[in-house]
Amino acid sequence: MEIKLKEFLYSYCIHKLGGFMFQDYLFFGVDTKVYYSYRMLHLSHLVEEAKNLHNLNNNRALLLSDTLLGSVLLSSILDYEERINLRIHCGSDFTIGTETSYLAETRGYIECNEESEIVKQIDLGNNIIPELQIRSMRSQRKKSTLSEGHTVSKLNSIEQALNDHLSSSYQMNTYLKISSWVNENDGKINAFGVIYQELPDIPESVSEKLKNHIASLPSMKDLYLLNSDADVLSKKLIPDETKAVKSLNPKFVCSCSQERVESVLVTLPMEDLSDIIKKSEDLEMKCHYCNRNYIVGMNKISQIYASRSNVNSESSEMN
Repeated sequence: MEIKLKEFLYSYCIHKLGGFMFQDYLFFGVDTKVYYSYRMLHLSHLVEEAKNLHNLNNNRALLLSDTLLGSVLLSSILDYEERINLRIHCGSDFTIGTETSYLAETRGYIECNEESEIVKQIDLGNNIIPELQIRSMRSQRKKSTLSEGHTVSKLNSIEQALNDHLSSSYQMNTYLKISSWVNENDGKINAFGVIYQELPDIPESVSEKLKNHIASLPSMKDLYLLNSDADVLSKKLIPDETKAVKSLNPKFVCSCSQERVESVLVTLPMEDLSDIIKKSEDLEMKCHYCNRNYIVGMNKISQIYASRSNVNSESSEMN
């Protein structure tokens, strides 16, 4: 490589205890002949932040971590999209939701049915998930166009389920490998992954070589624990000479606001708004992603109801 990744990523270092350590990074690279691209992702700090924010035990945090890895990696390969929403469901047992922008600004949450036997087994460290449903929604920049994909995977691995989703929902051959694990030294979650995407006109021999290389790789956890140096990892992940394209610093960012919360009320059925007004109580709403509480006062709710009533009346008169 012409430059070392540590130099390329230097701007994303943070000073700590007299030395330097790398923050999370999303590194974009391509082989020198431009037959395929790859993105290498370190997300440990962000995942630990999400774990603490939602007060998750390690086993639930690992599920959210794998989904956040997948969400950030998927967002990195989308051209012209503003953001991607990813939902992973296991029936009514649990739902994992993430949203990531093209700038790697991401957020996520996990909701569990505490009475579910599957959730109880997950908390004990047992993986008995029968299937995973994956739904992805991609919104284009400066357009209202929304692309959606939905798959059901009879696999208990988020990595395998995401690869099933990629093979059925994306035009170009795309593969990812992700790992989340608990660091034995400090008990924190570590998260690392990579995604590959074949580019148009890739020779069949190069495609086959890439697939064989991906299949021969150990888990991302094993690879990372052998040597977490960014340069070493990159060389092991890719079978050819590569060049750097750019790098982003993923951040846990929530886009909720008082205005967005109030906009939800505008979409509610009039009957539901009427029921809220009859209770004569301020409405409290919590953001799934960041746990922030919002209060919508009765005056505002009444204004929304009155405004929509006037619009409905005008529409009726015109008809």
